[in-house]
Amino acid sequence: MMLITLPAAAYAASPRDIIFGGIAWGLRQTSGPVDPGPNTFSNSPDQVWVDEQGSVHLTLQKRDNVWTASEMMAKKDAGYGTYRFTVSSSESSLDPNIVFGFFTWDKAPEAFNREIDIEISRWGVKDGPNGWFTVQPYDVPGNQHAFNLPKAASYTFEMRWDKGLVEFVLYCDGKLSEYWKYAGRVPEPGRARLRINLWLFRGKAPQGPGPYEVVISDFSYVPSR
Repeated sequence: MMLITLPAAAYAASPRDIIFGGIAWGLRQTSGPVDPGPNTFSNSPDQVWVDEQGSVHLTLQKRDNVWTASEMMAKKDAGYGTYRFTVSSSESSLDPNIVFGFFTWDKAPEAFNREIDIEISRWGVKDGPNGWFTVQPYDVPGNQHAFNLPKAASYTFEMRWDKGLVEFVLYCDGKLSEYWKYAGRVPEPGRARLRINLWLFRGKAPQGPGPYEVVISDFSYVPSR
């Protein structure tokens, strides 16, 4: 792999927006390591992009010996409704140190930032479960559901969020594979917005040279009536 030799400050060049699933997203860029991880985030055109089929590509790659992560942030508030997206089979074999996240996030600290997560990661544990449905805080009993992704060509996730209701669904090759209904206190939307990211747990490098990529297609959001 050819390394791009740019100073760290270049990662924080100028904001760049993309359109994905009919929503405008800003791309995160930092001049050094920040949470989560910590990781350095890049908004370079070869870091996150939308292809001709309308799928979005998020990458983890090395630039001048610095691993750069990806994060896209919706530029409109989230709300009650059903969120749905599809990823390819490569998700099940991500390096144990890599985290893929799809989640809601409110900058205000109330209600634990109104964070609701779909995550794929082994959190550094080689043989640990790699699927996670969570309503924060994760360390409260009953707030998290872990499972293993079965082998499949594609995975379609749904998150249904309504007043007093959060439930998660996973379809593998179109067939129902996992379902979890949260039984705790459900946050209201507030000013939460969607975020999607790909990063390194505790900033630890993956085993291979990279780059690593996750491709997301068929994203949709249907508001509650």
